[in-house]
Amino acid sequence: MPSLVQRRTLASALAVALAFGASGCGGPMADAEWLFDAGRYPQAKQALAALEGASASWDDSRRAEYALYRGLTLGALGDWGRAARWLAAAKAIEDARPCSLSRVDALRLYVVLASRP
Repeated sequence: MPSLVQRRTLASALAVALAFGASGCGGPMADAEWLFDAGRYPQAKQALAALEGASASWDDSRRAEYALYRGLTLGALGDWGRAARWLAAAKAIEDARPCSLSRVDALRLYVVLASRP
C-alpha cells in the first residue's frame, strides 16, 4: 500500500493532468492513460505491459510518454523500485530531447520526481 506522501504525489500529478486536460488521441496508449487517470491502476499496468515490446520501436516522444505512465502506474501500485526506473527513463528522454513530453506530462514527471525522497 502506497504511503500517504506517495498517494498525495500521485494525486497531485493527476490533478495537474486533469486541470490541463487528458490525452485526446486514441489507441492502446491512450487507453492505458485513461485507465491510469481513472485510478484503475492494475488494468493500466496490464495495458502498459502489453505495449512494452511495441514501445521499443516508437519515437522518443511516445517512448517518453510510455515510460512516464509505466512509472506512474507502478508507483500508484506501491512498486516504487520499478517505478523509479521507468520515471528515470522518461526523464532521460526528456532531458536529451526537450519537449518530448507534452507540457502536462512533463509537469507530471516533475511533480512525481520532486516529491520522491
